[in-house]
Amino acid sequence: MRMAWLFIDTHEQGRIRYAWLEGGVVQKQTEREGRASILLPMIAKDLVTPSNSPLKRGRELSGVCVVEGPGSFSAVRGGVLDANLLARLLRLPLVAVSAAEAHDLAGLAARLASGDISTSSYVAPVYDREPNITVPKTPAA
Repeated sequence: MRMAWLFIDTHEQGRIRYAWLEGGVVQKQTEREGRASILLPMIAKDLVTPSNSPLKRGRELSGVCVVEGPGSFSAVRGGVLDANLLARLLRLPLVAVSAAEAHDLAGLAARLASGDISTSSYVAPVYDREPNITVPKTPAA
């Protein structure tokens, strides 16, 4: 059976990219503007629901590959969270790749198909700077 991977990339603020990688080839790729919070509904609509989707045609998912960063806090966190969630719920291996590795999606597909890449059960996000998630304090007047 050919190895099929779901690839997720949200490391750039305001941009979502995911792909179905099978047999060392990029079978389907989707890229659009948006926040990471709409990633799971997009994947469900595109890869699970249609009758011609890879999963409906009897393809089995072998794992989830996600860009761990570096990138902005909210963007990277959302994509990595979704990848960890999917892998855990579906009991699939995870592969973390850097943003630089993700630029060559065809090469990544070939590496995943060959098994020449290490898997894990959890991926931690890598941020491009320290998260700033608190309200800045204004100086007292």
